[in-house]
Amino acid sequence: MKILLSPAKTFRKEALNNVPSIQTPRFAETTEQLHNALKKLTTVQWQKQFKLSEKAARENAARMNSAQPLTAALAAFHGEAFRNFHAETLKAEDWQYCEEHLRILSAYYGLLRPLDAIVPYRLDPMDKIEGLLPLNLWKPILTRALAEEEVLILASQEYARMVEAADAVFVQFMKNGRKAPSMEAKKLRGTMARQIVDLKLKRREAVRQPPGWKLSV
Repeated sequence: MKILLSPAKTFRKEALNNVPSIQTPRFAETTEQLHNALKKLTTVQWQKQFKLSEKAARENAARMNSAQPLTAALAAFHGEAFRNFHAETLKAEDWQYCEEHLRILSAYYGLLRPLDAIVPYRLDPMDKIEGLLPLNLWKPILTRALAEEEVLILASQEYARMVEAADAVFVQFMKNGRKAPSMEAKKLRGTMARQIVDLKLKRREAVRQPPGWKLSV
């Protein structure tokens, strides 16, 4: 089973302890193609195209044009889902399970293993740059990469579109008969992913819904 999560736009400011050795992401050539397009953007282009503040635009332009520290993907992202996943409490056996079963979808890196080395970036699947649309660029690559896998998608619909897997189940959180609010859904994705890790579940059929919530799959 492969569990798919969305990435986050926010990153941890301080490195975590006890993280195993990092490794090179699998699709570095495609990432380099995107990097070459992004590093040509001026601060003004970042601000207008990505609807960023001037400060955030300067930060992202600098990221693409200077060396950045490398961090394991699962220890780097720090959005709501990852704050509720609590990577800082993972033990060695948890990292081993995550490395085998957990994947993070990324418009910049494609499909990340937990220990893949990444730098902070800003890119969504529908952000078009120099004629490149990450969604279209990654979809055939990730579809091939997951072709033989039993897939459980805990990612948002935006990122789930990056994959076409014949044996995939998309999890949607429901509350009071309606789709859960975005922020709550993000928290629950992280919580559910961590529960699966703690239980070391290897088959999708073993996954159970959190108490008080209905999962529509």
